[in-house]
Amino acid sequence: MTRKLADDRAADPELATGMSAIPQAPEAAETSRYYSTQVQMRPTKGCSRVVTLEQFIVDTFSRINEDGVERPVHQPDQIGGGGTYAIIGARMFLPPRKLGMIIDYTPESLSKSTRDELCEYGEDMWAFRIREDAHPTARALNTYNPRTQHRGFKYLSPPLLLTPRSLQSTPFNNPALPSTIHFISYPAPRAELILSEVRRLRYERGWDPIIVWEPEEESLNVMQRIAAEIDIIGPNHHEITRLFGLTIPPVAGESRLREIYTQACRKLAALQPRIGAIIRCGHLGCCYAQKRSPSQPPPPGVASEGWKEHENEGDIDVDFDVRWSPAFWHPGREGYEAKIVDPTGAGNAFMGGLAAGLDQGKSLDEAVIWGNVAASFTIEQDGLPHLSIGENGRELWNGQDPWLRVEEMKAERGSCVIERTIS
Repeated sequence: MTRKLADDRAADPELATGMSAIPQAPEAAETSRYYSTQVQMRPTKGCSRVVTLEQFIVDTFSRINEDGVERPVHQPDQIGGGGTYAIIGARMFLPPRKLGMIIDYTPESLSKSTRDELCEYGEDMWAFRIREDAHPTARALNTYNPRTQHRGFKYLSPPLLLTPRSLQSTPFNNPALPSTIHFISYPAPRAELILSEVRRLRYERGWDPIIVWEPEEESLNVMQRIAAEIDIIGPNHHEITRLFGLTIPPVAGESRLREIYTQACRKLAALQPRIGAIIRCGHLGCCYAQKRSPSQPPPPGVASEGWKEHENEGDIDVDFDVRWSPAFWHPGREGYEAKIVDPTGAGNAFMGGLAAGLDQGKSLDEAVIWGNVAASFTIEQDGLPHLSIGENGRELWNGQDPWLRVEEMKAERGSCVIERTIS
């Protein structure tokens, strides 16, 4: 990779090639409207930028073997942290100047080569700060159990927990605060502190960002209190099981799992987040829900469950469309088995790609596709995906154009149109 990767033209296919928008096929005129419908952008004094409030982490690894014993994985430490994967997921679609992440470090615990590796994704997206609290760069142990697909995580050195006010001494406050923020509730409780600062900055500066939240370890009581102030609530299937106390049968087929997660997604959406609720379900893909427009049916090719008027489930009165979107890499796609290398960070990259789509005003249906594509590149290797520039000047991730994967997923859902404009 070279410094030219920071050029905005590299992340915007139309600027890179001079191409106009891909024309709409006549037969796609009806189905494409589901993807071209944009999210109504809220009036805000923020600038168009996606920023994560997560801490940069150096990752080390262990694995639960078949005998149930945890053992170290013999591989080099690597760039990690849910926020890093999220912002790289967004980076696949947005130029560096539209992204942001703070990196608190010490020179002794984060090598110059690692800092240079990060800057190859674009210097403008990082704010490096020397830690002055006597602690090194945050480190963590990631433990994976392949039998249950459960991923464990614990800090080996303490992080600096960031809040919106942390941005005020960084370039991400210039000329204004970002339009979208992403955060994870680990270690919890954390969400209410972040929201209290959002409220204060809304009062002081008129700031009203899109908020994309991964509620890891947060309690259901907290979620019920703050959901109406969050735009996207996006737990994974393990977190939603914990939150709602779900019972997963020891031997459950995919259809049964889909039923369980569909009901959970409807309950999550009933908490009334401002845009919608998403459950990341690993190899099953994801299910998501938002308030239904009575005049608009689900897009062709989108599996939709619970398309009902005011369905009563106990004390929940809902009018939500729960949709399923497959992962890009699934058993039905050629090359699937060879492409699945390491799922570390895939869910976070999904949330970053989703955040990028919403920040650009895309519908939730399309933003989910951006998230699935971001996750697809993340699982193809250990660590972060590789960024390069193709002969035509477009950015390639692991040698492929992410926009072509977006186009492929949209075509599979009945649309042949892809919107690439970065405003």
